[in-house]
Amino acid sequence: MNRMKGRFIAFEGIDGSGKSTQINLLKKRIEQCQAPCYETLEPSTGPIGSLLRQYLSGRMKADERTLAALFAADRLDHLLNETDGICPKLESGIHVICDRYLLSSYAYQSVRVPLDWVMQLNAAAADTLHPDCHIFIDVAPDITLERMAKERFHKDLFETKERLTEVRNRYLELIDRLREQETIILIDGNQSMEQVSDDIWNRTKHFFL
Repeated sequence: MNRMKGRFIAFEGIDGSGKSTQINLLKKRIEQCQAPCYETLEPSTGPIGSLLRQYLSGRMKADERTLAALFAADRLDHLLNETDGICPKLESGIHVICDRYLLSSYAYQSVRVPLDWVMQLNAAAADTLHPDCHIFIDVAPDITLERMAKERFHKDLFETKERLTEVRNRYLELIDRLREQETIILIDGNQSMEQVSDDIWNRTKHFFL
């Protein structure tokens, strides 16, 4: 795909790693540069994303292969739909920050189904748009579970210590495997919120200044 007018940054990390907080802080810094910025997330708020949230919350049940296919379909809709799609926003010059993108599917789904199959499912999205950079906030599962216990009344499908440990290991394997193809920034999420924010800005501000 041709270079977009806007920059696209994808945040990654296991559940409870602080992505939402850091996305909000980065968005504010970008806007202080007098640049328009749009914050979004996956699963999206669209029809397929809404269905996925029902499965993740446990209200509905599905095989993990089905979930992997739904994530891939939701991602394409998230990229291309005319209402609030990522690609139309980037084409109009709006910077986009997304809470999860391709690496999330690769890491979370490949715990139970083959990675190559997950990558094939997401090939259309990968061919459509690559982030200018992926930001992986690395935090130990014990810490993220402690954070979530304080902030939430329930756990989603993948929010167990065993699964989060497996997912974190997958992320680190993927970062090593894909570092020649993708720009992946590894951030120590065990620092203070302010230190994490400064670290992210220092490594991304060249996109916006």
